[in-house]
Amino acid sequence: MNNKKSIYILISLIVIAAAGITIWGYSVLNNIENDKEQTLNLSKRILEYFPDHLSIYKYPVEPAKPTWQKDYLVIENGGHDELGITYKAKWNEKLGTAANYPGEDVKGLVVIAQDMLERGEYISKLGQKDKAYQRNYIISYFDMGNKVVVARDTLYGEEPPSNKRSTGSVAGEFPTDQAVVDAISNRLQ
Repeated sequence: MNNKKSIYILISLIVIAAAGITIWGYSVLNNIENDKEQTLNLSKRILEYFPDHLSIYKYPVEPAKPTWQKDYLVIENGGHDELGITYKAKWNEKLGTAANYPGEDVKGLVVIAQDMLERGEYISKLGQKDKAYQRNYIISYFDMGNKVVVARDTLYGEEPPSNKRSTGSVAGEFPTDQAVVDAISNRLQ
């Protein structure tokens, strides 16, 4: 009797864990699909400025203080199959700029690119070397009226782990969503 009860508890825990993982996965995939759909419906003006993932680096950098208040949108550099950008609903919602979508009249764009910085090497007992990376975001503040980048920040994620347990290079996590929101809020105050 005790053995059957243990088996039922174990099976129940496995089913609950599988259901939780399925719900989480569905939520993540749904957010990605929503971002893709919203990207395709962005203002034509925005889409023309960013036809590929290298577009942000083609604009000149003229340092100035962004004066957009809340009149901007946050987009990610790359990510979408057909375009050079991806609209990021969760960051816009947290920053209070989602109402600016689709961006017909926004004064600026915050363009976030992913990058990695080599922080060292892992050396195995056999002398094999693999790279260790720290992930970061490069945050560019693009002025729509002047077609220039007025500021650029780098936001670093966590350091890579001190040792690795699998083959290939290892990197730490990207900065958290809250760190991104805080960095943008501080820059645009």
